[in-house]
Amino acid sequence: MTKIKVLQAAHRLDMGGTEKALQVFCKYLDKSKFEVMACGWQQGGCRVNELEKLGIPVIVGPVDLDAIVREHKIDICHVYRSGHHEPGSLPSKSNGWPKIVETSIFHDFDPIEGERIDCHLFMSEFSQMRYLQRESPRASAQYAVMYNPVDFEELLPRQKEFSYTIGRCSRADDAKWHRVCIDCLPKVFRKVPEAQCVIQGIPNTMRERLAQLSLGERVKISEPNVHVQEFYQKIDIFTHGARVGETFGSVIAEAMANKIPVVTLSTPRGKKSNAQVELVEDRVTGFVCRWSWQYANAVIELLRNHDLRARFARQGYEKAREKFEASRLTRKLESVYTSLMDGPHV
Repeated sequence: MTKIKVLQAAHRLDMGGTEKALQVFCKYLDKSKFEVMACGWQQGGCRVNELEKLGIPVIVGPVDLDAIVREHKIDICHVYRSGHHEPGSLPSKSNGWPKIVETSIFHDFDPIEGERIDCHLFMSEFSQMRYLQRESPRASAQYAVMYNPVDFEELLPRQKEFSYTIGRCSRADDAKWHRVCIDCLPKVFRKVPEAQCVIQGIPNTMRERLAQLSLGERVKISEPNVHVQEFYQKIDIFTHGARVGETFGSVIAEAMANKIPVVTLSTPRGKKSNAQVELVEDRVTGFVCRWSWQYANAVIELLRNHDLRARFARQGYEKAREKFEASRLTRKLESVYTSLMDGPHV
């Protein structure tokens, strides 16, 4: 049987959750049906090595996507991008070929080349809703929600004894941080003296805030790393908050999969995204705080209440298994690919 040639492409193959999703989908796509390649069309990054370990051929830029598609006779080009027009981020078509799938990271709209796209995928129901509120769907295109996958094969056994430890992992990017994650700490430490905090990946602005609060010695910081499972083994509660919100929030999904309850902050007004409230159901899989002043109290309650913490952990894990498990989502993605291949070619 002739295999469908798939190119999974992003600007770069670096640390972020989008690039991790690309890596996991490359891993789980059925290699008996699909010939899979990955591309960072602007540059490479730390994911290149991880993809090569999986036996996935990788091309790093700067490159011309048109040239890659022609040279490798790509059938489906799956591009991960913001959604707005970015020159060079979509290949050209010839007689309807290749089929183009876009994972729209920020649910933006491309008025110049968007009609090339055969299928628009969104990382959350929130993102799809926000897109369709602004742009009418085209009859010739497909639209679907495709959550970022969590690779449960990576998870380590959860045998940790409770140690009053809170923490978060993130890229060292100001947009991925809300000050509440640091500003809550003085009250948390005062009300729960046993509390500890660990952070993997932090921007300089948040380091400076720790210093302003005289917490530099109280918080353990490590550098970002693609291998996050050791971090999740250290914590009992995952604290999350992003200045611009989330279109998905891979670290949230990973924490839930690791049976760790989550405290996050809603960003409903004037912000780019609010999908974190789609992942974390308030008082079911964690706490979703509407206001910053509620945040420290939510963390304190989870540190003090073992039964509540255990219930959130169990229900979060069950949701992650049902909604975010990698092989299940990859079968859904494969159905998208095959439906495009079975559709009209011109």
